[in-house]
Amino acid sequence: MPVKPRIGLFDSGIGGLSVLSACLRQNAAAEYFYYGDNERAPYGSRPPHEIMAFTREAFETFDALGVDAAVIACNTATAVCVEEMRRAFSFPVAGVEPAVASAAKHGSNLLVIATPVTAQSARLRALIERFPDVAVTVYPAHGLAAAVEAHFLRGEALDLSRHLPAARGWDGVVLGCTHYALIRSEIAHFLGAPVYDGAEGTARHVFDLIKAGTGNHFQPREKPNNCLSSNCNQKTGQSVFFLGSGRKSNRKLFDLNICFNFI
Repeated sequence: MPVKPRIGLFDSGIGGLSVLSACLRQNAAAEYFYYGDNERAPYGSRPPHEIMAFTREAFETFDALGVDAAVIACNTATAVCVEEMRRAFSFPVAGVEPAVASAAKHGSNLLVIATPVTAQSARLRALIERFPDVAVTVYPAHGLAAAVEAHFLRGEALDLSRHLPAARGWDGVVLGCTHYALIRSEIAHFLGAPVYDGAEGTARHVFDLIKAGTGNHFQPREKPNNCLSSNCNQKTGQSVFFLGSGRKSNRKLFDLNICFNFI
């Protein structure tokens, strides 16, 4: 693995910050390029050809930057075009998927909440079919990603009752959109069940990809610094660069963060 790997992370907006934080826990010394397409967010109801085009724009930027690997830190874009990005670019590409496998270890009655595109995707169906003994309800949370974006960037009130079903005794709730990870504690409280997301698994996977490509060995930090805030007493000194239409707002949210619950 390169001494200081360069990693690109792409999301439609702020949701991928949950994946960025997980990557920082794995390796705070890497250089990260976070590309947020906030002006065109959310992607959850967009047609596949638009999602494909927007993702390719970000990945062409990553290619020009010479990244060692890239992450589609967006469940919707992963469902639509992760395989296409892998074919189109020479660097390794990791996608983020709902953590059904993790949740299935702890219960047999699961709820997956996702954007409409992800909820209807063949990729999610194939993932769920790997667990035939688990009852999985897929719920398209219309408008929730946009509401999370508006809540954090514009201070708008967030009413989960407008976007989620009532609690029904699920053993676990799987988050099918990285935006949802920013409010994981609120979702857990509203639905009365433990919450699972794919950020940590994605972070481990991207470094495994880099390690496999170089033949070197990588050891994550033993005592990771979990705060991303420049205002917190625990400063990381990490190298994170923001790109795309949301670079200013995402940088502001990143800098003002005082230990989000998801970190």
